[in-house]
Amino acid sequence: MSDDGRMTTSLIAEFEALCDRHFDDIARAGVWWTGEEKLAMAAVARAAMTDRTAPQTGLSDAALEATRKVAADASSLRKADIERWEAEGMRVEAYVELVGVVGRLAALDTAAFGLGLDPTPLPTPVTGAPLEATVPGVDYVDGWVPTDGIAFPPTAYTAVPGATELWIDVSNVLYMPLEEMGDPAFVRDEATRAQIELVASRTSYLNDCFY
Repeated sequence: MSDDGRMTTSLIAEFEALCDRHFDDIARAGVWWTGEEKLAMAAVARAAMTDRTAPQTGLSDAALEATRKVAADASSLRKADIERWEAEGMRVEAYVELVGVVGRLAALDTAAFGLGLDPTPLPTPVTGAPLEATVPGVDYVDGWVPTDGIAFPPTAYTAVPGATELWIDVSNVLYMPLEEMGDPAFVRDEATRAQIELVASRTSYLNDCFY
């Protein structure tokens, strides 16, 4: 097998292991949602991203709207949307966890498409109750949701225990390890840092990312 073939095989194996970890997590109760609810979000998000009719779920109207918006119309999100969903009974921390579920699902499905793989089938939910745990000290600091410190990507999920670690795991595999972010000479799978950032910037532009 060629070097390119070995690299591709290794890349796919690493990606499939990542999918195994995260779909297993989505199937289990989190901090504010049950495994059944998180899988329902994943199904609704997939439908929204592929312009298909969403399946019937037991999600609240607020959770359904938030899932669809985060999955397929994130550039239209405003602070007023989050405040409205909170007024309808969805805790802001639950919204943060929802963003984590939908964001990870979107990243994994998009990467699968790029690798020529089928999306990972949604697993069977695992019975269990959410932890309903809060994080002491988080607050609104120039952001739409409470964070530990200033509001920017590394702190986006800090209001939900364990959510930041899940995001870092996905980022480490699909982008680059967090500790390498400051290295302009970083190379991954023969792609230089400049090439990686060009693709990332172009993707962000096409997705109307205002960050």
